[in-house]
Amino acid sequence: MPNGRSGGFVLTTADLKGLVRGVSDAAAVGKIVVRPLPIRTADAAEVAQFVEECPHDRVNVEEQDHKSYIIHLSDEPKFIWLVVGSESPIFLEIRQRHAQWMSEHPG
Repeated sequence: MPNGRSGGFVLTTADLKGLVRGVSDAAAVGKIVVRPLPIRTADAAEVAQFVEECPHDRVNVEEQDHKSYIIHLSDEPKFIWLVVGSESPIFLEIRQRHAQWMSEHPG
């Protein structure tokens, strides 16, 4: 696909909180995008705070080229996205949730 999106699913914020709490607070979980600020690395403690402040019970997760995920913690007017790459300690768990979603929601 032109934008790199290769799939997607929905994740509960409660599940995401559990994944983030399962790693060391200092562990780099991903890159945080808070527009208009620059993209930067975020550790588990910071990500946990963003997830806690998320106004939704469920968040959209986009798979990018089968290599990373973008988790939409907030949309307009203040975009907050978490980019989780293969180096993230929660990447494999996110990938597992994606596979589970696909088996439960074929097509």
